[in-house]
Amino acid sequence: MNLPIETSAKGAEIIDENGQAYLDCGGFGVFILGHRHPQVVSAVKAQIDCMPMSSRTLVNPVLASASKKLVDICPDSLEYAFFTNSGAESTELALKLARANGCEHVIAVTGSYHGKSLGALSVTHRDEFRAPFMPLFNNVRFVERDNVSALEAAFENCTGKVAFIAEPVQGEGGVYALSYEFMHKAKALCVQSQGLFICDEIQSGLARTGSMWAIDKFDITPDVMLVGKGLSGGVVPCAAVVATEAAFAPLNQDFMLHSSTFGGSPIALAAAEATIDVLVNEQVTDRVKALGKKIAARLTQIAEKYNTTHPQKVTIRAQGLLIGIDVQTPSRAGQLTLSLLSQHVLTSHSLSNASTVRLTPCAFLSDQQLTHLYDAFAVALEKI
Repeated sequence: MNLPIETSAKGAEIIDENGQAYLDCGGFGVFILGHRHPQVVSAVKAQIDCMPMSSRTLVNPVLASASKKLVDICPDSLEYAFFTNSGAESTELALKLARANGCEHVIAVTGSYHGKSLGALSVTHRDEFRAPFMPLFNNVRFVERDNVSALEAAFENCTGKVAFIAEPVQGEGGVYALSYEFMHKAKALCVQSQGLFICDEIQSGLARTGSMWAIDKFDITPDVMLVGKGLSGGVVPCAAVVATEAAFAPLNQDFMLHSSTFGGSPIALAAAEATIDVLVNEQVTDRVKALGKKIAARLTQIAEKYNTTHPQKVTIRAQGLLIGIDVQTPSRAGQLTLSLLSQHVLTSHSLSNASTVRLTPCAFLSDQQLTHLYDAFAVALEKI
């Protein structure tokens, strides 16, 4: 694709080999704190000087303190944590927990994206990703997003315990928040079947949508929650599964059911602890709420001006700093992405909705960087 070569990054910017700075609104949701946040970098450096990797035999104190710090900011009743290396690995563990808890069926949602390993792919909806690896898990049913009747019918057609997995806000699906009614019905049906409600907060969690967790807005406590992306602080890969005592019970009874040599490494946990401290102490959720509202309003204003003179409309969908720019076709999305790149703004494509370009900027954009974003968006739209 003849793209520039990135050589360094700091804050909201990435620098290429020619010294050109790019405003990073991409990164698929990883950089909520920007690049190389000093507190996270300092914690990782200190851990490297102390003990970067664990023996996996003796007790790892950083694992204990990071687990406590993570569950303290999670919805009530989520009391157990298992650290992994990636969101897809977290999805795999959640599906194993569902099976270990006796769930014979899994219900997922259209537009979903949960990863590309085989189990995660089984609950990811996009056919292009699934087709080369069929057959996948055969006990998975997809229901249309927000279709309560279809959801009820799917549960009725399943015997025994059922696990339901969904993202409260579908990021790769094009930034669609699931409805309150749909999510509450899913939770009630999970309880009725004595199954598990699995909430995928890999991209929507950790302040990205303007609350610590997107599920907070639904007043629902999941049985299992997936965490990733922002948990690394943009420095060291880190993800996790958090669960209720009941959902986690199979692992407590037999810890050999799941393991990971590198999951929960001390340097990743040091990054996670520092990230949580920054999120809480710097009130990042409040920053995201205010900044997300401001950006969405300005982008909408620019899009509406464009729409007055163009037949193919541009729509802005935003949840905090998870922002989708829907330009109706994949080719137009590609044009917008390249046009923004030429204006030195990096974006994320949407893996389950190719017509939507996503912005997932950090929570610490300056006024100058915001002006750059708005001007670049206006210019890029006119080039489609």
